[in-house]
Amino acid sequence: MERKFVENDPQELERFKERIDLVEYAQKQGYQITAQGKREDWQHLENGGEHIIVTRKDEKQVYFNPGDDRDKGTIIDFVKTRENKNLGEVRQHLREYLNEYPEPQRTFAEAPARLDGLPVGKPKEHGETATETETEEEKRTRLISEVLGVKRELTDRAYLYSRSLSDETIDSPAFQGRIFTTEKNEHGFRNTAFPLYNEHGLASVEQKNTGYKNLLELPKDGIWVSHPTQGKGTSIERLVLNESAIDSMSYHQLKNDGKNTMYIATAGTVTERQTALIQRVIDKQNPQELILADDRDAGGRRFNINYLNDLQPARPFKELANQEAYSEASRPVQWHATAGRYHANLRVEYHHENSQEGAERVKYLTGQVERINSVQEEPSIEMKVQRSTDKDTVIKLSVAKADTAQLEVISQELYRQREQLRPEQERHPVNFIRVEYPIAKDYSRDLELVSQGLSTSQIQAQATQDEREREAQRLQKEQLRAEAQRLEQAQHLLQVQHPNDTVERRQHKEGHQDKATLATSSAVSAKNDAGQRQPATEQLDGQGSEKELIIKVEERYKGTGARGQAEAVKDTVERSGAKVGDIQSTSTNGLRHSEMKVAYRTDDPEIGRISKTLDAIGNQKGNDVVEHHSDRAERREIAGKVENHRLSQQEITR
Repeated sequence: MERKFVENDPQELERFKERIDLVEYAQKQGYQITAQGKREDWQHLENGGEHIIVTRKDEKQVYFNPGDDRDKGTIIDFVKTRENKNLGEVRQHLREYLNEYPEPQRTFAEAPARLDGLPVGKPKEHGETATETETEEEKRTRLISEVLGVKRELTDRAYLYSRSLSDETIDSPAFQGRIFTTEKNEHGFRNTAFPLYNEHGLASVEQKNTGYKNLLELPKDGIWVSHPTQGKGTSIERLVLNESAIDSMSYHQLKNDGKNTMYIATAGTVTERQTALIQRVIDKQNPQELILADDRDAGGRRFNINYLNDLQPARPFKELANQEAYSEASRPVQWHATAGRYHANLRVEYHHENSQEGAERVKYLTGQVERINSVQEEPSIEMKVQRSTDKDTVIKLSVAKADTAQLEVISQELYRQREQLRPEQERHPVNFIRVEYPIAKDYSRDLELVSQGLSTSQIQAQATQDEREREAQRLQKEQLRAEAQRLEQAQHLLQVQHPNDTVERRQHKEGHQDKATLATSSAVSAKNDAGQRQPATEQLDGQGSEKELIIKVEERYKGTGARGQAEAVKDTVERSGAKVGDIQSTSTNGLRHSEMKVAYRTDDPEIGRISKTLDAIGNQKGNDVVEHHSDRAERREIAGKVENHRLSQQEITR
């Protein structure tokens, strides 16, 4: 029996995740299973050189692509990435896959936003608890209020000063009540907090400090919004979009020209919900121009490409079925940019009256692509028509990620073409949206270099050097990731060829093998085929150092004296060979917050086991391994070397 449901049911996506077998779906798309766990708790699939691993998380199937760390998630993400579909198109595609169709229903445009007040809600009085009638929005606001404290003030400017921001900028009317200092935590630190809002109030909080950045684990459905630079309630002339609030403040300090301006920041990657909120602000504030001031990198360019498609001047209100709604202009062409690990893609969809018009659209876009390719040493944009009917044509453009700027040029042409194809009464001012890039990677870096007294040419030279350093760091990460993959493959091969190894490891884990004996045997040199001695790994030479970190665990409070996730984490880490201090716990609102100090030595014979255990614990829900990034990189590198040495010794002795 076919299922009938309401269009855009909020539970529909969860039903897709539960009902659709991700492995079966992938096989129908051409993937083949090449390996799987003995209990079928994981599957390795391959299709044309692309590999994915499918496992289970929270009773749902999830996947990840070892070759692209952004390519992961559920069946929803799998379809969005491979089919270049937006969320609505994914819904339709998976309905058809399950043979489900929505009941006919009249739909209306979304009601207008109420972002002018940006309510933050009333914090609960001391000792007061949530009531049964508390809404989800009120609950979220209350929890964030508890994080920030009741008295919200900017009392510590040290971090802002470290980013070259002046008191004049910090005290601008634009930023009053939009930056706070968090309460001192148990470690004695205060962070600078940037609240994200939606029409219901506080949605989340981003915290920053030197070497620290954190966004609360809440749905990313809010945006950071400043007041107008001439004061709250004044009519603005310009709206500026940035990736971070620090960039917004830096832009203001560098470029403030007296125009009444409002700033919006997304705290990194832009979500569909954030884009909708930005449009609502535009609808209310009615700016004369919109400045896209994202980072000068592939990610920033991708955000700008999508903003060009998604954002428009303030939409007029109209009455519709007893609701306030927006009048939407037609979209004869629309586009959306996505990115994988190495490539950026642009999906272009034309809507037309007949196939002849569709052919003209393809010809137009082909001409734009050929023009750009003709001035390159080698053609860089690959174009493919994915679907062509009488009513619509879908085209996919791909470039290397480093060439994302070329897709941005295409999107600007599409923006101009769309206005030409619209009826005259629906056309928007072509110059409403303007893109401004910093000289360096972002406006915060521009301000830092300007504050050092560098000229424009010197900033450009330093930006080039910065890019080289980032590329070197990226390559180093790639090498570490490749080394980890090779190690994992070698371990898998050994498990298949020598299943007794598993028994030996289990015996050691249960304590049947003396740790000191293992350390001695691991450090003993083995003979190679020529009878020469192989040196033991350099990490077992007693010249290591001691490292410390903190593990934080958040779980449901079970009562005084009850064992929980924190105790299980401590036991696991101790079994790995590391030293663990006492668990320090507090409880609030039905949650238990625990911390424990962990210490280990980099020359410990069990460094491989310790490192794997810490990484596994950090990936578990509710856990957070607080560790300096350089210590984390060092232990993983040493653990990889020790494990490679162990594997080579095993091969020699065989």
